[in-house]
Amino acid sequence: MRMWWILVLAMVTGCTAQQSRRVLDVPPLETAQAREAAGRVLANFDGPDSLAGWTKYVVEGSVNDPVATVEGGALRVTSDSSAGLFWHACRFDPAREPLLRWRWRVSETFAASTPLSPEFDNFPARLLVGFDAGWEGTGPAAAGFRRRVRDYTGFDPPSRAICYTFGGKLPATEAVDAAFGEGRIVVVNLRSHLTPAGQWQWQVRDLEADYRALFGGPVPPVAAIAAGSDSHRLKRAAWAEFDDLAVYPPDAAAAFAAELSAPPRRGAPPLTWWLIGAALAVGGAAASWWLWSRGRAIPKSAGCTDLHLAQNEDARQNRPAATGECDGNNTGEKAL
Repeated sequence: MRMWWILVLAMVTGCTAQQSRRVLDVPPLETAQAREAAGRVLANFDGPDSLAGWTKYVVEGSVNDPVATVEGGALRVTSDSSAGLFWHACRFDPAREPLLRWRWRVSETFAASTPLSPEFDNFPARLLVGFDAGWEGTGPAAAGFRRRVRDYTGFDPPSRAICYTFGGKLPATEAVDAAFGEGRIVVVNLRSHLTPAGQWQWQVRDLEADYRALFGGPVPPVAAIAAGSDSHRLKRAAWAEFDDLAVYPPDAAAAFAAELSAPPRRGAPPLTWWLIGAALAVGGAAASWWLWSRGRAIPKSAGCTDLHLAQNEDARQNRPAATGECDGNNTGEKAL
């Protein structure tokens, strides 16, 4: 009886920790400067007080605290076996300003980064967008996360968040629930681990479209954004830089989309053509063999058959036999 309860408890625990994976079918928007669109800056890092209003939160298990500095007019978050985020309160309505644009770069990427495995759930850069969706129906894991953040920072964290990551293996069209968030934090990897390190990469996301695709329902207000870099599980040092964070109205989408390059032409992979060629070769060989075997089974030509029948009939009636030649190259005509 005791073992039965242990098994039930294990099953329930496994179900609550299960991570949901879903397709994120939102058209991408990328841009360089988008000079045609007028946006509103959320944060800039040009002045001496650029880090004012950014609050540090250190994740449990971090060996060292992450460090935020301003480098060349950009926010740099440095991780030395660290895990944490720097939150910035910036409330706005994503229904009116749905497009979030920023640029980021990293010192390096981690080849095995993925939210699907706890030991590899480290990314050189994260940008979180927190939504004020309410805490109704909160489970124990999400309630514990809320309490830890509130105790550490002194304010309530956003109840739902989209975590955009840099340097993972998952495609940008797949979203995965964070392991500890009970579906309230969803990870979307925007830049592959093959992206060159040290180079600025621009991003534009439609927050309203992403929210509807990931959570459903009308999009609530954005309460805060956060920037981070974590490498505590890998026990290594890395940094990420963020700059030019701004939001845009819906009509700016046309300006962003106009700068997208044409998608590459998709063709069948070489293996497909090899299989098609092999199938045609085998089919041709089989057809040749069938025709050859049929040719051996077909009797002599009709002319030769008639001539042999006439010779047999003459022999039975003791008449002089008709003469003629017959081979595979004629029709059995009488020889003159």
